[in-house]
Amino acid sequence: MINFLNIASYDIRVSFEFLVILVLFIYITYLHLQLSKKNFIIKNYIDKFGKDENNIDKNDVISFLENLKNPDYKGIVTKDKLLDHKFSKFLFENDDKVKLFLHYTAKLNVAKNILTEGFKFLNSFYKTAEYIYNDELYLVHRHHEHKQFGKYVIVICISKQMYDHYSEVLNKLRAKNIAVEQILTEQTPVKDDEGDETYILPKQFIKGYFNYLDGTIVENPNYDCNYHSDIFEENLKNLKID
Repeated sequence: MINFLNIASYDIRVSFEFLVILVLFIYITYLHLQLSKKNFIIKNYIDKFGKDENNIDKNDVISFLENLKNPDYKGIVTKDKLLDHKFSKFLFENDDKVKLFLHYTAKLNVAKNILTEGFKFLNSFYKTAEYIYNDELYLVHRHHEHKQFGKYVIVICISKQMYDHYSEVLNKLRAKNIAVEQILTEQTPVKDDEGDETYILPKQFIKGYFNYLDGTIVENPNYDCNYHSDIFEENLKNLKID
């Protein structure tokens, strides 16, 4: 006779083993997805900021990687004070007259140095500074994409009139690989160890910086969005156009 008790016992054992395997498979899939997400975040960070940060800003990378050790870290929305009225006033009080850019950093000393020394960038200004216009939804969207890089936000403002003037001149010269920001520098660009040129945007274009977590705003006493130097014109004359 068929021993139905043994069959039933075997079925239960097989079902339990299948359940364990299924749970393990789901858990492994979850770990794989988390790893893929963090790999994507790291790659995105390096692609956008890794090459263009100066030596001091390398600390931002270390801080960012430390955050990734936390299994709950997702690199997304946390509560902050960006939408407080004082921030909107600080950012957009003359938005019809300036081109506005934001740069995020994790280190207070970096923010302070930028106010006194100017903003350093390698070749492409737009890899390390984000253009912003006066739209709350757009601001929030861009902020949530970049806030993982630091709580200190550098505010860069350049006169639209001057910016558009140099942009038009560069177009006429067909200088496709030259950005306006590369013209608006007073110091000769210096090549780094990899042969890339480091430019410095004058400190006058730095309106200040803010901490979006505690609400602190620090204004630059030297700020002047209309700042103009004769060297800007010299930079145009010395352009090497392919």
